[in-house]
This record gives sequence, structure tokens and C-alpha cells, in this order.
Amino acid sequence: MTRPAPPSPTEHDTKLRILNASVELFSRSGYRGASIAAICEQAQVNVAAVNYHFHSKLELYIQVWRVALERETASNPPDGGVSEDAPAQDRLEGRVRALIRRFVRLNAPSELAMLIIHELASPTDPAIDEVRLKAVQPPHAAMRAIVREMLGDSATEQEVLLTTMGIFIPVVGLGLQQQSVYRRDRQSVDQGDSAYSKLPGAVLRDAIEQDGGYEALVDHITTTTLAGIEAVCRKIRSRGGP
Repeated sequence: MTRPAPPSPTEHDTKLRILNASVELFSRSGYRGASIAAICEQAQVNVAAVNYHFHSKLELYIQVWRVALERETASNPPDGGVSEDAPAQDRLEGRVRALIRRFVRLNAPSELAMLIIHELASPTDPAIDEVRLKAVQPPHAAMRAIVREMLGDSATEQEVLLTTMGIFIPVVGLGLQQQSVYRRDRQSVDQGDSAYSKLPGAVLRDAIEQDGGYEALVDHITTTTLAGIEAVCRKIRSRGGP
């Protein structure tokens, strides 16, 4: 059986340019907001090249999710670089820090975080569910397992779930606020606008841009997360749990 010839360097470069442009535009504008025409313009290719390498906009979008997940995992491991043998509190802190670094950054959420936020606001096609689950489910399951370990065997499944979601939801909310500011900045909104400068997202951006502001945010969320878990532990002990 004759094997197909490997892609030429030129074809590989073309595919990479399409992917890089697509990651940027899909993460910025979402699936519906990013057009193939805009991707072609940024990648300096024609529509035929996109169809040849990816067949459809949806298939290109799925590949963008995979690329964004690979980049995020390489640059910001979901465990925060903390060993699996470390105490539960250290592992939790590592994952909280990694989660914050994904959704709340000095300029904008990560590409993967932006894709997740767009999907939360406006879900696209069920065909992307598999790759979307690979991005979202493992970090949630790992965090939930640590929360279960910290709360103890007497914790109910509801307490474990609600405590875990109590970690994710505020961080994703901060990312949403930051994304709104990022999008306004991309539209060249006058930064002197007093109403705009008072929006929560703009206030957050200004706060984390200060010296030590970003680490202060990370430390604050980590501290409140641990305090919340301890409060749930006290509740469990009050009803006779260990």
C-alpha cells in the first residue's frame, strides 16, 4: 500500500499560520464572531487553503481548542507544579493558582480561558463537546478529589460539589470581567472615559497592574478558598463528623 507523501514545508507553514490566526481570532471573538475571511486575511491565505487543511470552520474550531489546551497545559500545568505527594492543602493551593493564572492574567485571560468563556456565554456545536470536556473536566475532577480529601469522609456529595464550584465560579467570573475590559481595549475605547474606568473589570485590571497586585489577588483568593473549606469542615464537625 502506497503511503501518502508527507506535507511539504510550505504546506506545514500554511497550516501553522492558519492555526495561529484562528487561535487568536476564535479566542478573541468566539466561534460565531470570528469569520473565515478574517482568519484568511490574518494568516495571509485563501479560503481554499483553509478548506484543504481543515475542511470546515467547525473542524478548524475543534483543532483550535486542541492547540489552546496543549499550549495552556505546557505553559501553566493545572496542578500548579505541585507534586501529587504534597499535602492536600499545598495541592489545592497549586491548583487554585493555576486556575487563576488561566482566567486572570495581567493583560487578558489565556486563549483557552477565552474559548471557555465564549462557550459558556454562547455554546456552539455538540461536535466540540469531547475536546471541551478534555479542557474542563479533568481540572474540575482533580480539584473535587482534593476538596473531598480535605473535607473528610463525612462530607456529603453536595458539600463537596458546592465547595468545589465555590472555587471555580469566582475565578471564572473574574476572567469574564477581565475579558470584557480586554475586548473594550481592543476596540480602542477612550481610557479617559470616567464611566468605563469605574466598571468592575477596569477596576480589577488597574488593581492587578499595580506592583504586587497580581500576587495579592492570587494570595487573597487562595486565602479565602482555604477559609471557606475550613468553615465547611467546622459545619461537618458540628454534626458529629470527624
